[in-house]
Amino acid sequence: MSIILSKNTEKTISYIGKNINSPEQRLIQGVTALMSQPFIDYYNKDADEQTRAVSVARTIGKIVAGTLVGVLVRYASIAVTKRFSRFTLTEGEKYITSIKRKTKQDRLLPNFSPEYYKEMTKKEFIRKYNNDIKTLGTILATVAMVFTNFLIDAPLTRIITNALTGRIKRHIEKTKNTEVKDAAA
Repeated sequence: MSIILSKNTEKTISYIGKNINSPEQRLIQGVTALMSQPFIDYYNKDADEQTRAVSVARTIGKIVAGTLVGVLVRYASIAVTKRFSRFTLTEGEKYITSIKRKTKQDRLLPNFSPEYYKEMTKKEFIRKYNNDIKTLGTILATVAMVFTNFLIDAPLTRIITNALTGRIKRHIEKTKNTEVKDAAA
C-alpha cells in the first residue's frame, strides 16, 4: 500500500523534517499540552473543587516548567556541542580535500578519514555536520535533563502550582456560584 501526498503536503513534511529539531519539538509539545490538559482537569466533575484547583495548577506547573527547562537545556546543549566541534576545511575544485579541528578544544569533532569526505561537497558536509551537532546536542541534553528534572523542574513546578492554586480555586467557586444563580433564576 502506498500513500499519495500532494506536493504541498510533501513540501510541508520535508520542511518540518529538516527544520524542526529537538527544542522546537519540545516547545510544540508543551504548547499543545497547555492548550488541552488543564481543561481536562478543570472540567472533571468527579473531583471536588479543591482537588480540581490543585490538579489544574499542578498540570499547568508541570507543563510550563517542563517546557521551559526542556527547551532551554536543549538549545544550550546544542550550542555547547557546536562550540566544541568547530572545524576548518579545504576544498579542491569540486570536493573537500581536508577537514580538521579548528583548535585543540574542539574535541567533539571527530577525526575524519579522507574516505569519509572523499567525494563530498562543502554544502553536503555542512548539512551532515549540522544534523550531527543537533543530534549530539540532544543526546547531551537528555543526560543533563536527568539532573534538571530534580534540580529545576520539580521546584519550579511547586512554585507555579502554589502561585496558581488559589486563583484557580476562586475561579472555580465563582463559576459554580454563577451556575447556581442561573439555575435558580
